[in-house]
Amino acid sequence: MKNEEIVLQNKLIACHSIIEEQLRLIERETLIGNTRKRCDILFEDKNGKLLFIEVKEYVDEKAIEQIIEYKKLVSSENARFMLISNRQIEQTLISKLEDLEIECQWINKQHIDVKLDRILEVPKGGSKYKTKEKIFQKLNKQKELVEEIFNFISTTLHTRDNPIMCNISDGIMFQIIDRNEKFLSISTVGNRLLFHLTKDSGERDDIFNKYKVKIPELYRYTDIYPDKKDREQNQIDIKLKNVRDLDYIKPLITDVFTCSINH
Repeated sequence: MKNEEIVLQNKLIACHSIIEEQLRLIERETLIGNTRKRCDILFEDKNGKLLFIEVKEYVDEKAIEQIIEYKKLVSSENARFMLISNRQIEQTLISKLEDLEIECQWINKQHIDVKLDRILEVPKGGSKYKTKEKIFQKLNKQKELVEEIFNFISTTLHTRDNPIMCNISDGIMFQIIDRNEKFLSISTVGNRLLFHLTKDSGERDDIFNKYKVKIPELYRYTDIYPDKKDREQNQIDIKLKNVRDLDYIKPLITDVFTCSINH
């Protein structure tokens, strides 16, 4: 997903009645047919039809070609297709979409005010894990710890003014809804906690150096592979088995969350 489109996607998922009433979220990043192509959001409408939505910063010919391809690959009378743009759509493109029987809407993300009483859980397409409970079960020995981490985030960090969503794929990825990037992931790949900070800002190394003495098990990609290019420049990792308890990492989680709010 392009970063500039993620916030609008998040807000549409959280407030999907702004698109139309009685939609039911199925998943985000849904796989199209037997390909590796993904459509941004999949809903079921009030008539039981699948609604495939592609979210764009602006609609152009390339975006139209993309949604046409999805329509051909799905090839179902029980499906609808829609482009949603953050910027106003040119009338010539609206007319073209009408001729193609593809719907479109202009919804500016700045006009969507999201207030949530609880964390929003969103499954991602292609994952065998659709709920946080399945992730907890997969993590087995660390189940109690990750439940405590989730509860800490949901009761302490999440607020109505700074609502959080968690995307469910091969882990639980926490993200403030009106931010482009996630701030924490609990991953079943290697049973790790991944702390995400803004790329190229220097924050990753500042936070790492701040906590390395208190939490010596923290590591960066280049600490494991010093001869390779740092492909995870915004990330700090720790194995869940090395997390003694929630208090051991709570200040670090809070600091990374604060960094995310401030960007």
